[in-house]
Amino acid sequence: MMTKQKGNVVWHTIGKLLIIVACSMLFPLFTAFIYKESCGIAFAVMLPITLAIGVFMLQYFRPLGKVHMLAKHGAFIVTFGWIFAAFLGMMPYLLAGTFDNMADAFFEAMSGFATVGASVLDDLDNAPKAILMWRSVTHWLGGMGIIVLFVALMANMGASAMQIFKAETAGPVKDKLQPKLADSARILWLIYLINTTITFVVLYACGMNGFDALNHAFSVVATGGFSTKTASIGYYDSVLLQWAMTGCMFMAGINYALFFYLYRTRSLRCFKDSLEFKVYLAVTLIAILLITGNSLSYYGQDVFTALRYAAFHVTSILTTTGFVCCDYELWLPGAKFVLIALMLSGACAGSTTCGFKIDRHIILVKRMYYETQRFLHPRMVRTVKANQKQLPEQVVHSVTTFFYLFVALTLVSTFILCCMGMDLLSAFTGSLSCLGGVGPALGFLGPAESFSAAPTAAKWLFSALMLIGRLEIFTVLAVFWPDKHRHLWYKKIKITTEADKIKI
Repeated sequence: MMTKQKGNVVWHTIGKLLIIVACSMLFPLFTAFIYKESCGIAFAVMLPITLAIGVFMLQYFRPLGKVHMLAKHGAFIVTFGWIFAAFLGMMPYLLAGTFDNMADAFFEAMSGFATVGASVLDDLDNAPKAILMWRSVTHWLGGMGIIVLFVALMANMGASAMQIFKAETAGPVKDKLQPKLADSARILWLIYLINTTITFVVLYACGMNGFDALNHAFSVVATGGFSTKTASIGYYDSVLLQWAMTGCMFMAGINYALFFYLYRTRSLRCFKDSLEFKVYLAVTLIAILLITGNSLSYYGQDVFTALRYAAFHVTSILTTTGFVCCDYELWLPGAKFVLIALMLSGACAGSTTCGFKIDRHIILVKRMYYETQRFLHPRMVRTVKANQKQLPEQVVHSVTTFFYLFVALTLVSTFILCCMGMDLLSAFTGSLSCLGGVGPALGFLGPAESFSAAPTAAKWLFSALMLIGRLEIFTVLAVFWPDKHRHLWYKKIKITTEADKIKI
C-alpha cells in the first residue's frame, strides 16, 4: 500500500553534497594552520556552518522509503547542488576579506567549481596560501564532479544514481565501465587520484615547490586553470616545466574510459581504436603547427620557442585548462584566430574538460557528410556510428540542438555584454570562454589581465554561463523550462515500499 511521507529526495541529496563541500574545507583550514594565516578563521567558521546546513537538509528531508528518482530530479540536484556549493564556497572569500562584494566572491567560487579558471583576483602572489588552496580544491572537486564523488560514496542509491550521473557527466555518449554505476564512479575517482598523484610528482620534479605543485596538480587534472601566481606558469620561466605542463594537460583531456581499458587490458589498442582520441591528437598537432608557423616572425624565426609556446597554449585552450605562459594577445591575428577556434572545440568526452567536445564535432561532421550523400542519393539510408555502434537518431538530434544552443547563448551573451559597455572582442571571447570553461579570453579579459575589470552585472552573467556550460546546457534548461513537472524540486514526493512503484 502506498503511503506518503515527509521528505524530498532533491534537498536530501543536496544535503549530502554540502557535507562533502564542508569536509573539503579542511584542506585550506590545515593550510592556514601550517602557514599561521589569520584567514583560517573564515574556514573555521564556514566549515561547521556548511556541515550543519548539510546535516539539517539530510535529516529534515529524509525519505522514509525507497525512492525512484526521475531525470528531472537529477537535473535539479546537479543544478542546485552546484549553486549551493558556489554560494557557500564564496563565503570564506568574503569573511577573509579577499573580496568586498558578493559578485566577485560568487564569480570566483563558481569559476572554481565549474573548473573555468577565470578569476577576479588580481594579486595572486600576495594572496594567503589558504585562499589559494581553497581555489584549487574547488577545482579538484568540480573536475570529476562533486556529483560523481557522491555516487561513488553512496553505493546504496541503486538505479536512482543513474539520473544524477547522466545529469552531471559530459558528452552525448556515456559508457558505463562496470555494470554497477557506483563501481564506475569509484573507478573514475581512482583514475582521477592516480592522475593527480602523477601530475604532482612530475611538477615537483620539474622545479615547483610542494605547495605550488599540489595546487597546480589539482588544477591540471580538473582542467581548471587556477594558479598560485599572477603570471601563471610564465612565473617559473622554465622550459622543462612548460613541456611537462603541456603533457599533463593533454593527458587530462583524454577520455577516462580509455585509461580504464588500458588498466584492464594492459594494451594501448584502445587508443588506436578510438576515433575520438585520434581526432583529438590530430587537432592538437595541426593547431600547434598553424600557430607555430604564424608566430615565427614574432619570435625572430626561433622555431623551438615558437613551437613550445604554441604547444602549451593550444593544449591549454583545447583542454579548457586555461594556464598561460606568455601573453598570446601579442601574437599575429592568425594565431589568435586559431585559439578562438579551439575555444569552440574542447577535448574528449568522458574527460574533465568543458566545451563542445570532440565527439560532438565528429557526430556533426558525419551527419553533414551523410546528409550530402542523401541529397545526391535520396534512397540511401545511412546512420551515424560512434565506436562501431549505431547512434540513435535522438542522440544525433541532441548534438545538433546542443550546437545551436551553444552558439545562440554565446551570441546573446555577447550582445548583452556589449550593451553593458564592453568591447566586442572582450564580450565575445569572454562569453565563449565562460560557456566553454576555458578561462582566459581576449581583449581586456586576456591572459595578462583578469575579469576584475568587467562590470558587476557582467560578472553575474559570466557566473551563469559557467554553470550552464559546466552542466552542458540541457541540465540547467530542464530545471527552468516550463512544464507540468516543474514543481518536482519542492514537492513532497510520494515514497513507496520496496514492492511498489512510485507515482509523482
